[in-house]
Amino acid sequence: MKKPKVLVLGTGGTVSQKRCKDGVFRPADEPYINRVHHLDRHAEVTFEQVANIDSTNMTTSQRAEVAKRIFQSHPDYDGFVVIHGTDTMADSAAALSLMVQDLGKPIVLTGSQISIFEPDTDAEHNIFRSVRAATGDLGEVCICFGEYLLRGNRSVKIHESRFNAFESPKIGPIGENGIELILKEHRIKRYNGDPRLFTDFDTNVGVYHQGSGTSTSIFEKAIEDKDVHGMVVVGYGAGNVQSRLIPGIRKATELGKPVLVVTGCLVGAADMNIYEVGSEPIKAGAIPGGDMTLETSLQKLMYSLGRTTEYGGKRKIEVIKSLLHRNYCGEISVTGPRFYQ
Repeated sequence: MKKPKVLVLGTGGTVSQKRCKDGVFRPADEPYINRVHHLDRHAEVTFEQVANIDSTNMTTSQRAEVAKRIFQSHPDYDGFVVIHGTDTMADSAAALSLMVQDLGKPIVLTGSQISIFEPDTDAEHNIFRSVRAATGDLGEVCICFGEYLLRGNRSVKIHESRFNAFESPKIGPIGENGIELILKEHRIKRYNGDPRLFTDFDTNVGVYHQGSGTSTSIFEKAIEDKDVHGMVVVGYGAGNVQSRLIPGIRKATELGKPVLVVTGCLVGAADMNIYEVGSEPIKAGAIPGGDMTLETSLQKLMYSLGRTTEYGGKRKIEVIKSLLHRNYCGEISVTGPRFYQ
């Protein structure tokens, strides 16, 4: 039987870093993919190095390059694996799910907590299992790490050192890694897609974490800055926002700068018509982020801004709101009318 074909794209990360004489791990040029034993058991694998960086330094343009490679080669491969650092893996998974839509094939991100050049590395298992997942009945971007296969745009890094470094707190894993890969019914299954590529994200956005008792002048100055085109505000609880931020939100709306509010809780949603500190910001123009993660909210805001360059003012806000509340690939579950009020 002919084996499926999988394209593995390397971007760097802990996997390919080596310990230097000063004890610090740095990106190394030494080949590493051949250290993964039996990689060809499940697929005919092609490896390409796209970048060799610590994922802390990952940029939107580098994610766009990965997306373009996948889009250009999608007719030739049955699945894709992206080897990536853990720090911004969830961000890249969210970005890729928007950059390459309707692919109908798996894009599996993975990495490791321990370098492949070190004893007891988890890199070999993660890469091997990711190639296996890339041949499976999946049609979405996911993270394969440790015991679990997770929806990429629902994932967050929850532990600095454990081998199960990621979770998707708002939905269960879409698969479990064991002797076999067990896929769950709520996954997006493989399908014949009509892929679309969009990489013109507007990166001129900011994230504001509310600090209890701190000055709000940073937020206000950011809104006035012509180089800031939108903001994500991390709300308390159900998307609650300090009343002191409302004038800034109102000003941003007038300027055509969307203010997207997400919950800072790992579980739950920005359901902002429960309390006055949520409903008043909505009246000022704030957009509830529903149950999107912070990582996905940021990528989706950049995507939405990139899609609406021909609009201005309040019309721009209206269109961006419709894009943010649209469920493209399982990243948001907007189940109640309160999100739209």
